[in-house]
Amino acid sequence: MALNLELIRQQFPSLDRKDVFFDNPGGTQISKPSLDRINEYLLECNANHEGAFPTSQQSDAVLHEAHVAMADFLNASSPDEIVFGNNMTTLTLHMSRSLARTLNAGDEIVVTRLDHDANISPWLLVAEDRDCKVTWIDFDVEDGTLKVGEFAKAMERKPKIVAFGYASNALGTVNPVRKLTKMAKDAGALVYIDAVQYAPHGPMDVQNLGCDFLVCSAYNLERSFATGAHLPFAHLSGYGL
Repeated sequence: MALNLELIRQQFPSLDRKDVFFDNPGGTQISKPSLDRINEYLLECNANHEGAFPTSQQSDAVLHEAHVAMADFLNASSPDEIVFGNNMTTLTLHMSRSLARTLNAGDEIVVTRLDHDANISPWLLVAEDRDCKVTWIDFDVEDGTLKVGEFAKAMERKPKIVAFGYASNALGTVNPVRKLTKMAKDAGALVYIDAVQYAPHGPMDVQNLGCDFLVCSAYNLERSFATGAHLPFAHLSGYGL
């Protein structure tokens, strides 16, 4: 069945302008259902959480619905594994600072040159603060794919944290994330996946991946998930940070 492009365009009010710049990393255009949901929340139940008054209880219920929706979208085992935050970069900074407490001098962190800086700089800062070693995994400049052989060799050194992207924001390369995750987990590492550029385009199944953390941005998804409709979020498997 063919898509009704005119109907789809009508869901994005900003497209009424003639000079909209389609820069996904710089801010995706928001849809009318998302705008309506945010407006509804702010008008009907905007309140501090966990209060005894009706609007607070209603707000808690909306937030719970958002966690349930995200858990369903990512196929997380529980809504409790979902954490909302300001943006993917801020979430990663917070989580990296928490994980830094588990690291010792000389421990190894693995990052890739195919990743967005949001999944690189936080780990470089941790390495600097904790005197950890950083290993960079390069990519093939001919086809834009990650050098899995280099990745495998890095796993032989038993790194503590391995961070990589699901898909490259610059090249569009989709990494073999399940394979990479298994290699890293077999080496005893924590796995942190940036799925910002993949989540809007492909099925998500964190249980199948077996990762410890997966981060993506709801503003890239542009789906109306309760109050989380315009909030980046993260999946955390087994960690209460």
